Amino acid sequence: MENCWSGYYEYNVLDQNAIIGYHPEIENCVFANGYSGHGLQQGPATGRGVSELIINGKYSTLDLSSLSWDRVLENRPSIEKNVV
Repeated sequence: MENCWSGYYEYNVLDQNAIIGYHPEIENCVFANGYSGHGLQQGPATGRGVSELIINGKYSTLDLSSLSWDRVLENRPSIEKNVV
């Protein structure tokens, strides 16, 4: 072997975007995963949003509800139109 690259891409197969928020069936289980390589970009906003969700019971400054389990369960992909 001359060279190789190995890395895991953690993403959901529906739309390859993050799943953020409480799991609909598992009590007190919050998800913040599935960035498909964009964790460094999206991690700070996710941390802020998840902390607001846990502390306040809702998103206060960043509405991350479009990345919730609902879209996965309802088969509503969030498609990126402008991928750089």
